[in-house]
Amino acid sequence: MTSPAWTLRPARPDDRVFLLRLKEAAMRCYVEQVWGWDDAEQAAFLDEGFVPERWQIIQVQGQDAGVLVVEEDAEQLYLAEIELLPVWQGRGIGTAAIGSLMERALVAGKPITLRVLHVNKRARALYERLGFQPYKEIETHTYLSWEKR
Repeated sequence: MTSPAWTLRPARPDDRVFLLRLKEAAMRCYVEQVWGWDDAEQAAFLDEGFVPERWQIIQVQGQDAGVLVVEEDAEQLYLAEIELLPVWQGRGIGTAAIGSLMERALVAGKPITLRVLHVNKRARALYERLGFQPYKEIETHTYLSWEKR
């Protein structure tokens, strides 16, 4: 499957409203299953972690479609977040974005790590299809890593 053309743009402070809408559209069903959904709590979590210069907005056909947050340190690339609006899910965009991150990791000679909620079986299946391997389990999440072997 060929994914629609997508690009990344730097996030801006005024993306907060889009990011709250995205979180609810993409993640509410999973968050509800684990902790329950609280609008004020989700807004507070976003405000606590939202550093626009570290976040990227995924755009498809010139429209904001998702978010990509990657944290890099000396040891790894950590895929902190990748979310797409439901209308763009299942169309190869997430696979392509992670593929680009894998290329970046190869050049840097670093693994990619991430965590996924146990209840988000669709995302976990995507990561495993791309070659990510679980290495740690906690009550709510599985941690996975990928590196060229």
